[in-house]
Amino acid sequence: MNWRNKKFTFMVIPDANGSVKRFQLSALAIAGAGALIGVLIVCCIAAFLLYRDNIERVGQLQQELAAATGDYEKILENKNLHINELQTDLTDLAEQTKSMATRLQDINELESELKEMVGLDPSASSKSPQAYAADDGSEQIAMDGGTGGEELPINKAEMDRLVDRTRDNLQSLDDQLEAMKPKLELTKESVAKQLQALAVTPTIWPTDSRRVTSTFGIRKDPFTRRATYHAGLDIGGTTGDPIYAAADGTVVEANRSSSHGNHVLVQHSNGLQTHYSHMSKIIAAVGDKVRKGDIIGELGSTGRSTGPHLHYEVIVNGEHVDPEPYLKASRRSP
Repeated sequence: MNWRNKKFTFMVIPDANGSVKRFQLSALAIAGAGALIGVLIVCCIAAFLLYRDNIERVGQLQQELAAATGDYEKILENKNLHINELQTDLTDLAEQTKSMATRLQDINELESELKEMVGLDPSASSKSPQAYAADDGSEQIAMDGGTGGEELPINKAEMDRLVDRTRDNLQSLDDQLEAMKPKLELTKESVAKQLQALAVTPTIWPTDSRRVTSTFGIRKDPFTRRATYHAGLDIGGTTGDPIYAAADGTVVEANRSSSHGNHVLVQHSNGLQTHYSHMSKIIAAVGDKVRKGDIIGELGSTGRSTGPHLHYEVIVNGEHVDPEPYLKASRRSP
């Protein structure tokens, strides 16, 4: 007999007084029910294992999320710190821009002073300090003053304005520096030419003494007591005092005459001549190239003289002129 056709009878006895209930199930139904129960058990086990894996995965994800959150917080903290450092650096840069503007103004003022020293017109060389002040919209703070007040965080708009102002100031300074280079080159050329001109211009005193005993022009002759034309400047001193060349030039005369005594005539390259008379001793010789401040003789009272002095003449294109306006500096000056 086929096992699928077998019948199994099940009795259910509720209690002693209750009626017995019977029901029959085929072997196939029992096998199906067992298989179903087995499937359910397997499903439950699988669900349990899956749930446990999910719980572990969720825990792992939570740990990873917590770690990632910590990393992000550190990154954000570092970013904020970096932003604060950049803001501080930018503020420092803005202050350096102001300092550069001040230094640029100092350079212009120095250029102006340099031109004044050599007699050039300084009017076009410098600007007012306000022209170089950094226009940052903020009040200038005195370096020796105090600061105070509540410190507030910088907002983006303020920082953007500071960035724009600093960028504009740096561009302005860059343009000014770019324009300054050829300007300083021209100043250098002008100063070199002026120094060259000064070197051959008799601007220094020819003696250490500054005691003028007789000026240029009409005077009473000390010998005849009549009005005569005095073609130079007499500077009193002590016999043997050094006499200096008043400018660069070439000695064209170095001899003795009855009127000038021992005398030296120096030719300069700009049509000027200087004449030194009544020396006690001549040191320079004809043909010597002398520099401004070189000793060319010693003071004395030779020739037509009433006492130790230097008779000093300045001759421009053959005409005697007053030497006094030329006497602007000591022999130690250029």
